[in-house]
Amino acid sequence: MGSFSLYQRFLSLGGISLGCIAMGLVFTMVNTSIPSIQNSLGIPLHQMQWMMIAFGIINCAFLVTSGRLADIYGRKKIFLLGLGFSGTGMILGGMSQGIGTLIVSMCLAGLGNAILLPVSQAMMVTEFPESQKSRAVGLWASTVAYAMAMGPLVAGTLSKFFDWRWVFWLMIPFFVISSLFILFFTRESKNTVDCPKLDLKGMLLIGLCLSSFVILTTEFNHLSLVLMGIFAVAVIVSFWMLWKHSHLFSSPILLPELIKKKKFLGASIASACLIFYIWSTFFLLPIFLQNVRQLSSLTTGLLMLGITIPVILFSPIVGKKYRPQRAWIFISLGFLFLVFSALLQIFLSPISSLFYILLATLLYGVGYALICGPSTTAAIAIVPPYRAGIASGTFVTFQEIGGTIGLASVVTIVRLNPSLDAGFQKGSFILLLMSVIGIFCSFLLKSKEVNPETPSIS
Repeated sequence: MGSFSLYQRFLSLGGISLGCIAMGLVFTMVNTSIPSIQNSLGIPLHQMQWMMIAFGIINCAFLVTSGRLADIYGRKKIFLLGLGFSGTGMILGGMSQGIGTLIVSMCLAGLGNAILLPVSQAMMVTEFPESQKSRAVGLWASTVAYAMAMGPLVAGTLSKFFDWRWVFWLMIPFFVISSLFILFFTRESKNTVDCPKLDLKGMLLIGLCLSSFVILTTEFNHLSLVLMGIFAVAVIVSFWMLWKHSHLFSSPILLPELIKKKKFLGASIASACLIFYIWSTFFLLPIFLQNVRQLSSLTTGLLMLGITIPVILFSPIVGKKYRPQRAWIFISLGFLFLVFSALLQIFLSPISSLFYILLATLLYGVGYALICGPSTTAAIAIVPPYRAGIASGTFVTFQEIGGTIGLASVVTIVRLNPSLDAGFQKGSFILLLMSVIGIFCSFLLKSKEVNPETPSIS
């Protein structure tokens, strides 16, 4: 009986890990394959932009609510639902003949990602005894990180030697096998101690505010003054209602008392600046490398590894060296690396050498590794352990908002220029600005007030 339990647990962990791998692959693989999709279907950049914006808005609006749904109704059930959404999105994406189906596919993928991201971590933790919970979190983080790291290379290889549709279809077996393992070998689990409340109103207001802002940003040159005014009012009113609602609701998605804390706000805005940078460059850099620099999808995938590999190599080192009082040093140094990377990207041209491009991506990857972990830990460090889940939800929402706004604003600046080359340079100036803002935000973390019960970054 004991051996069967061990066997069952092993297959359960395998199912959760496969879901995490597929989740990690989606973002980097789809972004790397965008130039191939664009050239194959003849879709303009403006419409391709909406494909990933839809992913971001859905992901942002549903992320915290999905985790709470899983706590209430059962993580296994909700996780299987997330696998179903993601798998359906990948099937539709591979069958797409136009932008409409691609946008629907990425909406489903975004909804699936919003479920899989929080629920997979909670499920992984429940599979380990109390004394090994940090090991569970480490396994979860490394699985997602390695998948994201290999995504560009896998997508580049598939696009070059097969067809971009296989970028979507390759992930379907992961979702299917994961579903079978979860269905038959994973135990159901719920939060029976302090079950959270669903903030459906907050979810809808975040979605309305973000959608209105994105439409106003990306479509302003196609809107009349009246429509622009309507969307501007929608942004302001929905944000005001969200802020008021967050003060009245017991478990809001955005917790005002946390946002008012200087250290939490600094870490959250810094992380939002990082995700702003990441989402923008992961969308635009492959397009520049393939359509302007005229590199193959495989070479593009290899160069994008310059971003993801340093994250894997340096994150454990940062975790070992991290101390709460050093968080601002790691974050400011990380944004300094992003400043140098943005400066190199500003001067990218159709004749830039591969070494020059690789240097820009390596600086980017090191900066990413220096910021990601310390900013997260610094934000969660100011709350007692029993409120860590709520703080994490607010923090992650900041991240997703930053990424969606970055994708909307930077790509819009790029596409409004007469040439992709000139647009990419102007977009890189925005990345430079966000890196500088990130440095200033890091100075807000110099406060010595730290929760002594906070676990280490590792």
